[in-house]
Amino acid sequence: MPLVASQAGVWQGEYVHFDAEHREIDRHKSTLVCRLFDGPDGTARLAQTNIYDWPDGTREIRYFDGVLQGDRINISNVNIDGWVAPLAMDETQRTIMVLWTRAGAPDFRYCEMITVAEDGRAKNRTWHWYDKGRLFQRTLINEDYVTADWQAHDDPAFYAFQPRAPR
Repeated sequence: MPLVASQAGVWQGEYVHFDAEHREIDRHKSTLVCRLFDGPDGTARLAQTNIYDWPDGTREIRYFDGVLQGDRINISNVNIDGWVAPLAMDETQRTIMVLWTRAGAPDFRYCEMITVAEDGRAKNRTWHWYDKGRLFQRTLINEDYVTADWQAHDDPAFYAFQPRAPR
């Protein structure tokens, strides 16, 4: 999966969340630390930490860890069950799909499309959020590639879910 592997590194951007009627409901900055490595058993792994920072100074950290199995990376943790894979039918080989359900809430699902720029230095992401089959939120994300050296930006605190503190 060369396209998925090309996402290893550090990305910075902005998330903008909208309700189903297209009203903006949230906006915050993001830093993603994406790691691709072989696990202790030799299986290819993808781990990603999403660090969200709001203008009020609050922060949330989400950690995702997946295992390469066949044509996708499967992710299962305390928050989500799902997968990541390149969209095989995309002739440009610039599109990645992500599908997951919230752990313990199978009626809550999420579909993401990631489009990577031709030069690999930017990507745009679109999330669709569903509850019981009904769209209730969309998220638009624009990100720029910072560096391939994710190790220099890594921190042991990035390996566990840290919810946003109440404002």
